[in-house]
Amino acid sequence: MAGCTQRHPRGRARRTCCDRAGAVIWTVSAVAYDDPAAGRSTSGPICPEEGIRVTAGPVNPALGLRAMDLCLENCGTRAYRVQGYPEIRLFDRDQQHVTGVTVVHGSGGIATVTGFDDPPSPVTLAPGETASAGLLWRNTTTGYGGSASVPHLTVAARAGSLPLLLTPDGGLDLGTTGRLGVGPWRTTGGTR
Repeated sequence: MAGCTQRHPRGRARRTCCDRAGAVIWTVSAVAYDDPAAGRSTSGPICPEEGIRVTAGPVNPALGLRAMDLCLENCGTRAYRVQGYPEIRLFDRDQQHVTGVTVVHGSGGIATVTGFDDPPSPVTLAPGETASAGLLWRNTTTGYGGSASVPHLTVAARAGSLPLLLTPDGGLDLGTTGRLGVGPWRTTGGTR
């Protein structure tokens, strides 16, 4: 299974991710991060101050249709509540905002995927519990316009949350469709 990368203000972390097929297979292990102030690398778990972490799963490329899961883990000490959709922003390799791509709630007509267009419901995560939300797009290239390739995205778990910068393996190859669908947060029933 492909890995994914989550950048954190204190360094970089590598994680193993889950797929959308059913059982939760997310694993979060001790990670190495750079501490520029100390001039060295350290090993240990990273949990942002807000008490949650978001990771990106591998991209599932099927016949031009792409899907990827985001995993929200409560790595803090208190319950964490979300309702609705993660807030997504897209960035190019220079970490400049990508224009010309619309992020839509649900499938946005990209494809029919069971559960993707269900209305959001409240999700409360106890410490150690996880939730997931899906991303959906097509790598279709039409016309002569430039194709969108998105190596970085930020994900805020809810309005007002600190957005976390993710760099999924292989990035998001959006083609010229100009649309990215995002599903609502759903409990996975799993714990880390």
